[in-house]
Amino acid sequence: MTYWEQRAVDSVGRMESAVSGAVPELVQSFEKAKQSLTNEVYSFYGKYAKENSVTLAQAQKALNFAELREFKGDLRTFEKLARESIGTFNLQVSNLSKQARITRLQALETQCDAILQKLYQEQKRLAERTTAQVYTQQHYRRLFDIEQYTGFQFSFSQVSTAAIEQVLKTPVMGTDISTRLWRQDIDTGFRIRQTLNEMFITGRPPQDFAEELQHAIGAVRVGKDGVKGTGKKYEAYRLLYNESSYASGQADLAAYQADGLGEYEIIATLDMRTSEICRKQDGKHYPIDKAVTGVNYPPFHVNCRTTTAPYIPNLKGFKSTRIARDPVTGKSVRVPSMTYKEWAKTKGLSKK
Repeated sequence: MTYWEQRAVDSVGRMESAVSGAVPELVQSFEKAKQSLTNEVYSFYGKYAKENSVTLAQAQKALNFAELREFKGDLRTFEKLARESIGTFNLQVSNLSKQARITRLQALETQCDAILQKLYQEQKRLAERTTAQVYTQQHYRRLFDIEQYTGFQFSFSQVSTAAIEQVLKTPVMGTDISTRLWRQDIDTGFRIRQTLNEMFITGRPPQDFAEELQHAIGAVRVGKDGVKGTGKKYEAYRLLYNESSYASGQADLAAYQADGLGEYEIIATLDMRTSEICRKQDGKHYPIDKAVTGVNYPPFHVNCRTTTAPYIPNLKGFKSTRIARDPVTGKSVRVPSMTYKEWAKTKGLSKK
């Protein structure tokens, strides 16, 4: 395996390790939300059920004065969530706060939506934190790889908050993190409403809601063959993977630009899982200023593992205005062989 093929394998491995490391927190946030949703429904049945069932007519009755006052208190809490959200939750809370008549079902649906909003915000923070971590780590790793390969030291700036924010804001596969998570939230909310209405119409018990919710949320499992799963948990994991894959690629591109390189080469992970488009792109090289994600720069598709390397066909003729020079002799400085930790320490990046 060549130097850059090995670096590509290492790069994908670090990214996948970071994403897999976030899975326990992802699962925990879903499990917390599932338990809270189930508790709300069981509490609802505890208040209004007769013989372990609630009819649609009973669910659509207006809250009495005491219940309405309690719910209005909840709305003040929900308003704090709404300020941090996108989509319809903000408008929904605003409209309900102005209504004098609110049904039991409306109150239950709003309480469920508030739980989903908390889940949305926790998932958003997790996705942004993991993506930023992947970008920062990969950027410095790629700078290190280039220096070790070329033998030259380069001057460069540390990763800026603005660079990370730009990566987080850029749509991946057509949609940014916030919008994609919000769509998942809306879809889950719709399924919950649909399930509750069907239960009230048919007289089904609250245990059926727990089963339906478990099916919708699904599960994820980290094993030797990667991460497998179903339902909303797996959708959230896949979003995290694709965002991190994009961030890793953009970190490489920024490193190439910082080091004044002219071209990059596509390096695909060639195994039975590799897509046809990645097989065709493998080994091709393009100008760095012409890189277009999804066209001639990875990721090319969902769950893409393809990465890149700097294309330097003639190392002896390698030129760059970013090469560091000895202030006394004026000659280019060669970089000694060292580990990443040693290199990071010399750059003041020991905590990265």
